[in-house]
Amino acid sequence: MKNITKKITRISTVLTASILSAALPLTALAAQNSPDDNTYQPKDVQTVDYKKSLTPEFAYSAEKWATLRDNIMEYGELADLIHEYNPTVLSNRSTYKDQKNKNLNDIYDDYMKDIDDIWDQADNADNDVTWASLRYSAGLLTKQADNNYEDAEMEKIQYDQQEAALVYQAQQMMVSLQQAEDNIKNLENTKALLQSQYEFTRAQAAAGMATQIDVLTAQKSVQDQDTAILAAQKNKENVHRNLCLMLGWDADAQPEILAVPEPDMSRIDTLNPDGDAEAALANNYDVRYYEKKAGNLSSQDLIESNQASIQNAKDTAVRSLKTQYNTVLTARDALNAAQSQLAAEQSKLNKASASLAAGQITNLEYQTTLNAVMTAESDVNTKKLQLLVALEGYDWNVKGLTTSN
Repeated sequence: MKNITKKITRISTVLTASILSAALPLTALAAQNSPDDNTYQPKDVQTVDYKKSLTPEFAYSAEKWATLRDNIMEYGELADLIHEYNPTVLSNRSTYKDQKNKNLNDIYDDYMKDIDDIWDQADNADNDVTWASLRYSAGLLTKQADNNYEDAEMEKIQYDQQEAALVYQAQQMMVSLQQAEDNIKNLENTKALLQSQYEFTRAQAAAGMATQIDVLTAQKSVQDQDTAILAAQKNKENVHRNLCLMLGWDADAQPEILAVPEPDMSRIDTLNPDGDAEAALANNYDVRYYEKKAGNLSSQDLIESNQASIQNAKDTAVRSLKTQYNTVLTARDALNAAQSQLAAEQSKLNKASASLAAGQITNLEYQTTLNAVMTAESDVNTKKLQLLVALEGYDWNVKGLTTSN
């Protein structure tokens, strides 16, 4: 029995040191790095020369390499930039390149041979206590082997899933950056109006038509707007810095950042979550991971648990696709409402222009109407960006990335 105990200890040590620990699929990665959390921090990455891509030069044309290596950030290049220059992806690619050449099946087979030896000794046990103890030890080792076994294909599925989630995150962050720029412009326009209102209030106070409290209140509104502008600028800087780091630039780099594309409204009527569910299930990273794991299991307890994981992943994938479809519809309706509001504000501005020319309203009243138009325009731009992200999320679900639970 002492020899068996030593063998169990040795096997456990070998597995701990040699076999990749089984990590759960990265279903929640997109949520962990949502656009509301713009602090990108690569975790536990190897030391890799991030200035160089791991892809051989012949993999792309000279023209494509030139676009990836220029100092211009384009929305359509995000996937390639993540693949070539993201620290986490480079680390995963380097690790996988090393691991795929190691025959994990040999390690697993040796492990199972030792378990078979324990079973043989159990069959030859001379008493029930020894027999039961050996059978229990063999069962534990079988579960441990199943739980820790992860072949190269399973590892690749996880790495691909993480890369896809990072691309989606980069898309959201680039959208957030453009939205931050629009927000700053809108805040500055509003500040100009508040400043005019402050000056008008001061003039009113000088004429005895407003109180000092009115003046101080108007002044406080301008100061509060300055604070909001500074906060918005800080947020933009954070998003800019983290996005640059994600894509291979230095934190203080200043690449030219092109505008994100307009959402394709014509696509919305062609979306079919029921019809796309089949592709979403076939591509889903979690489903593929657990189905691949199913072929590697020996312990009945783990087989049943893994089967439950497969079904849960399928249910989640379909539910996420339908949720994202509803998000698209909601974003479309919000954009339509914002565009209607903009049309109404523009109509008011046309009337205000005529009234100003006729001397029927003051310049401040006209500026107030003009600011309402600019605010409505900013809202339309925001709703367009939100619809773009919603459509991207739908496409990612079809391609296998679960974006919600």
